[in-house]
Amino acid sequence: MLHSFLMVGQSNMAGRGILTEAKPIIDEQIKVLVNGRWQTMWEPINNDRPTAGIGLAASFAGSWRLKNKDIQIGLIPCAEGGSSLDDWAVGGELFDHAVFQAKMAMRTSELKAILWHQGENDSFQGLSKTYVSKLSVITDAFISELGCPELLFIAG
Repeated sequence: MLHSFLMVGQSNMAGRGILTEAKPIIDEQIKVLVNGRWQTMWEPINNDRPTAGIGLAASFAGSWRLKNKDIQIGLIPCAEGGSSLDDWAVGGELFDHAVFQAKMAMRTSELKAILWHQGENDSFQGLSKTYVSKLSVITDAFISELGCPELLFIAG
């Protein structure tokens, strides 16, 4: 069965790197969820944004595949550039969209982890003081909503 990974956070997860500056990762066993269907991954993964570029997801998937050659990997792109932790609040638009996409993916895959890369918008004006407690609420809610108590949460 395909192993899937939910990609959430802000621009560094969505991808902003310049496409021509990185060697492409071409592997037909790495998929991306688009409109509820798994398609072979291409860069940029979050291609529905005008500023989309290379992010960490393809490198993560490529590295994961080196250790798991017999298993397909699926990426579920839900990151939103410029988003703050409050934008990811439980019950908010970004949170609900990510849960919906993950549940769609879980119909045909086993959700293995949430990849979280966010924080720049919460690094000033004292916002960092409440970051861990707010993120814990969001993390716990993802795990509960998705019904996956053993789900890994990988933060970068």
